[in-house]
Amino acid sequence: MTIGIFGTWDHQFNATEQALTDKIKNNPCYPFTIVKDVFVLEYLHENIWKGSLLLIASTIGTACYMNMEFGKEYRYYIHTHLRHRGPLHQIYIRMIAQKSGQVLLMYKLMLNGYKIEERELSGFSEKYELLECQGRRIATKLNLNYFDYQDTSKRHLVIHRPKIILSANNDRNNPPV
Repeated sequence: MTIGIFGTWDHQFNATEQALTDKIKNNPCYPFTIVKDVFVLEYLHENIWKGSLLLIASTIGTACYMNMEFGKEYRYYIHTHLRHRGPLHQIYIRMIAQKSGQVLLMYKLMLNGYKIEERELSGFSEKYELLECQGRRIATKLNLNYFDYQDTSKRHLVIHRPKIILSANNDRNNPPV
């Protein structure tokens, strides 16, 4: 027979009568226990404020856990061999443009990054707005940066930036990398 707080968890899968019979066999004074010739009935009084406090603490802990940024780095494998590990600002989705004929621009989306082989995400298309929308959506879902085909554009989506590491040796002639 389980004693203490675990007694409330002592569930039987038998019929109710059989469970009660087993408890009486194990403890002739059931539902009491005898402690120094005194019958003791253990009663657990659970305070609601303790439960509320635990609920609030676990909710806050869960929220903090879910908002933590895990492993702000990517790993690039070829088969099972790790080729490179780096911060997320080094991997991105980029739209490239190429002239078709004399004036018509064709666009496609590429996945690229430092020490990563360039990967084609879409074929060429004339529909710039549609590809841009899809590229931004992919970048947002994967938590990556998105860059337009123009080097300077208001359509870039920069989520991750490189961290600037300042040291005592840096001065104006030697800016941080």
